[in-house]
Amino acid sequence: MGQQSPKRKLDVPEADSPKKKKRRLSDSPPPQLPLEIVSMIITAATDSTPKCALDLLVPDWNICNGNNDKLQRDMLDSRRVVTYTRGIDGGVGTLSSAAGSADHSHIFLPMQTLDTDLMSVNEAFLDENIRSFFQEGTQVFQLTANYPPPDVAEASFLKWWRDSFPLRGERSRLILPFDDEVDGTPKREMSSGGPCLFKLLRHIVVNSPLALMDVNARSMVGPGTGISEKNLKALDDAIDLDRAAHLWLSWSQMPMLKSVLLDLRIYSHDLNTERECISKYDIVRRAEEMGRWLQLDLLVIAGLQSYSFQASNEVYTAGQIEEVDEIDDEPNWIKVFMPAVRPGGKLVLVDSLT
Repeated sequence: MGQQSPKRKLDVPEADSPKKKKRRLSDSPPPQLPLEIVSMIITAATDSTPKCALDLLVPDWNICNGNNDKLQRDMLDSRRVVTYTRGIDGGVGTLSSAAGSADHSHIFLPMQTLDTDLMSVNEAFLDENIRSFFQEGTQVFQLTANYPPPDVAEASFLKWWRDSFPLRGERSRLILPFDDEVDGTPKREMSSGGPCLFKLLRHIVVNSPLALMDVNARSMVGPGTGISEKNLKALDDAIDLDRAAHLWLSWSQMPMLKSVLLDLRIYSHDLNTERECISKYDIVRRAEEMGRWLQLDLLVIAGLQSYSFQASNEVYTAGQIEEVDEIDDEPNWIKVFMPAVRPGGKLVLVDSLT
């Protein structure tokens, strides 16, 4: 018998071996799903529990706290929530007022989360997660004390102190547009180079912690920083201007907003009486700008009728509140802000009486 040739191995390329094939499949890009399906997946995966609007806007007032001890109840009894619902088809709206939280009906706002696992799948999932987060969820921005400007101790600071914006916070300046920005600060865009994030916003909250009332130029620069009295005064003036920075949001660039919550407690605070940080004229003027561009489902404003500015809305009917210009020598804030609310929408004033 002749020599038997060895059995020939199957010509299977190494790259197609089961082990290699499994690895190759795991490295391959996921299938490209229709954007509608991607959107449904993202929405289902990132929906979070809605939160009460008042808890997001003035958390340090503890209006939504469930604590039932006497001190907590006494604190809540000093809070006032006035709700005006605009009439439909030209009809008269409705007006209600509640003290504390006993009769308070929660106003829930939608919340979204960023899912890092889904965002890492591919660019479509990344963009859709970001879009959903900013468009469908409520974005909470907070005024906060920044680091002092790098040239705050130099003479050059005196030329542009108005534009230092010391309380706006980095996140607010990166995302939100302001009408008083003169330097054309670039705003954050979608990762794929799409629209600016502020064009996606539907629900925004801007709160101003009461602790900010204690911030001044000296506390911001620190006790050991050498700085002239002129520069300190200029920084103090810049801080005062920025205490109501959220009034200068560029409403014309965000006409798709549905919910706006503004913490304007600085207006009725003693600090405003002493330093004239913001005037009623400024608020009325910016409310008119809101009315030109917005038709909101919900507008909540804190602090316009607090402390010494508390007003007696209870003596007015809804029809009267839509017509009268002043209440207790102060602007009728419901009439002032009413044009920014769509028919059927709600305007809520949240205040503390003590």
